[in-house]
Amino acid sequence: MAEKETEIRAVAQLADHVHWVREWPDKPTWRDRLRRWAYPEFYRFDRTATPPRPWADRPAGAYERTGWRIRAAYFGSDLAFEVEYVVCDLCEIGWVESPHSYEGYTRCRLASAALRSLRRYYPGVQWHTGGGHFRESEPFWDSVSVDVPGGYAQQERCHHVEPWRAQ
Repeated sequence: MAEKETEIRAVAQLADHVHWVREWPDKPTWRDRLRRWAYPEFYRFDRTATPPRPWADRPAGAYERTGWRIRAAYFGSDLAFEVEYVVCDLCEIGWVESPHSYEGYTRCRLASAALRSLRRYYPGVQWHTGGGHFRESEPFWDSVSVDVPGGYAQQERCHHVEPWRAQ
């Protein structure tokens, strides 16, 4: 039982360490791949220890989502949480979609910490969602949207982010 409590406390610390974000390049370089192959011990984590940078910011990866990124939390080598986002610097508007906590990592404040982190990283940006909110997620959006410019209300993305909308 003590081991489970230790793990729960370690997961909860992820929310407190949201400012420790490692930036992933759009494509790993040959040096990145060589480092991972040559020094695999740096890529293995103790499941109960907080790694030096438990949060990652990486490209979304889908071809139709050019410019989108994912803010993700890792607990050891497990993916605990992720949210997709895109920011238009010209319009000063950001959109978040699909916040998702994986099994075993729900109710650990990871979603609200990730959104707070994005607001800090992009000051002065209004935040919205592209799609509607599920009825069961409305209490979550109501709680995280307090005093947030844009309030995570539904709004279509601008033509800078999705150029085909300008036509």
